[in-house]
Amino acid sequence: MLDFLRPLALSVGPLDRMLALEQRFFLGDHNLPYTDKMSMAAGVEVRVPFLDLDLVEHVARIPHDLKQRGRTGKWVLKKAMEPYLPRDIIYRAKAGFGAPLRRWMRHDLRPLLGDLLSPVRLKRRGLFDDAAVQRLLARNDSGETDAAYTLLSLMNIELWCSAFLDDPTRCRP
Repeated sequence: MLDFLRPLALSVGPLDRMLALEQRFFLGDHNLPYTDKMSMAAGVEVRVPFLDLDLVEHVARIPHDLKQRGRTGKWVLKKAMEPYLPRDIIYRAKAGFGAPLRRWMRHDLRPLLGDLLSPVRLKRRGLFDDAAVQRLLARNDSGETDAAYTLLSLMNIELWCSAFLDDPTRCRP
């Protein structure tokens, strides 16, 4: 990221530097490919109208004080939409669009999770402390801890190990 920022002109302010990083790395390396893959998997065509090249180039020339006012981002867009949308819609808190991972880890995928992270399986694999994982599972199940992302990571590691370490035929060319 530092290498990406170095050639930017010194006149580029902090906000535009952050936006450049967001555009190059978060959108290009994460958000857009993820959206594309998930929409294709569901047979849905997704469009990203705010990434129209002419619009992106135009918005890049907007003065900083119209892009952000205090803690209000996209200020000029929000002001432009005030005649058309309810104020509580325009100025509501940002809400992500994510998979219902917490519900999956506690309900839908819980049987699979229990199997993949069973004490026997964890001891046999030898990568993780089986007692610590069982405590984490119990705390997640009770709602004491939100360990959904950690459990998903552990589950994926075990699935990968099962596919590529336990089945040597999958590793051959």
